Amino acid sequence: MGALEVCPYDGCRRHRMNWKEQIKHMTGSMYAAIAGLQTHMQKMNVIGNNIANANTYGFKPGVTSFSESMYTSISNSTEGGNQYGGTNASQIGYGSQVASIDLNMSGGTYAPTGINSHLYLDGNGFFMVGPKPDATITYEPDPNNLTLKRVGNFFLDSDGYLVDSNGYCVYGFMPQGTADGTMAENADGSVMWDTCLRPIRLPVSAPASNTATGIREGGALYPEIAVDTNIPAYPADINGTAVNQDKRVDVQSVNLSVDQNGVVTAVTQDNLAIAVGIIPIGSVVNPNGLTKESDGYYKAGNNAGDVVVGTCGGTVVGDLNNNTNATNPDRITLTGAGDTKILSGGLESSKTDIATEFADLITTQRGFQANTKIITVTDEMLSDLVNMKR
Repeated sequence: MGALEVCPYDGCRRHRMNWKEQIKHMTGSMYAAIAGLQTHMQKMNVIGNNIANANTYGFKPGVTSFSESMYTSISNSTEGGNQYGGTNASQIGYGSQVASIDLNMSGGTYAPTGINSHLYLDGNGFFMVGPKPDATITYEPDPNNLTLKRVGNFFLDSDGYLVDSNGYCVYGFMPQGTADGTMAENADGSVMWDTCLRPIRLPVSAPASNTATGIREGGALYPEIAVDTNIPAYPADINGTAVNQDKRVDVQSVNLSVDQNGVVTAVTQDNLAIAVGIIPIGSVVNPNGLTKESDGYYKAGNNAGDVVVGTCGGTVVGDLNNNTNATNPDRITLTGAGDTKILSGGLESSKTDIATEFADLITTQRGFQANTKIITVTDEMLSDLVNMKR
């Protein structure tokens, strides 16, 4: 048994704690309240950000969770003996702390905009965007290095790239070509897709007509892909006229269309429909593990898992980077995108629920007020203690 000590002021007895320790633990309530103020203020910051983005396309609100903070033991638990039973531990806590700020990654509703190149993901997954790569070197892109986003606010820029509002290129797959620039096809007549992730761009414009291949002036030329380097190669000329790779087919952007599988089609000025590319979907095992950045961008972090690339409806099959070597340890097989579909003409609305946020706002405010009251009352108790002897 611990020594019993008499408090010199009130004559009470304390087991295993003298009166000096009682004063020390009295101030603990103030520190616990300060911790409570800090955690409630952090939650208020999250709520404020959620409400501020109530009309931000694709916004995913944060959800703040608290947990208990550290504890100190007044007495430890003891084991029962021959004469007396066991005793429980006595502990005093020191407030709360923010345990996590998670994201509500569920999909928002479809918000029509009337713009054909605005895309909505009906299901899980992300669009993949990034800067332009160096197309002159061996090219094997890693999808983990691309930026993910849910908002498909895309358009064609002056160079024929499909880009977002910040100029990031949309990455996807484009049709492969043959040595004469015509579109390559599989045995079943379907498009042979280049499975390297590249910025989606309008095809090169043919400088002259070629009756042998059916390509007419202003029509689309597609590149032949070198197997060893994945570098696209266009024909040097068409009927003696040099091919300018920077000159892309002339299209009206209002006629750019994207179907539910992500296949992008454009219509030229003379009403010739051409295949531009296909927009794949990037997915991760744990979306809450993504690192959120500004402008609705996400980066794959360590706890999110690797980015898995697939296409809606399983339109593109095979291996990433045109890898046909079954023994290659870096081989990545393309997957389907589950039930996800791409809808054009609209964007994803914000996931912020105003009613929920205002309810959280009220309870957070009251929690903050209660913690300030603890500080006030503790201050009054300490003042009474100091003024006991006059």
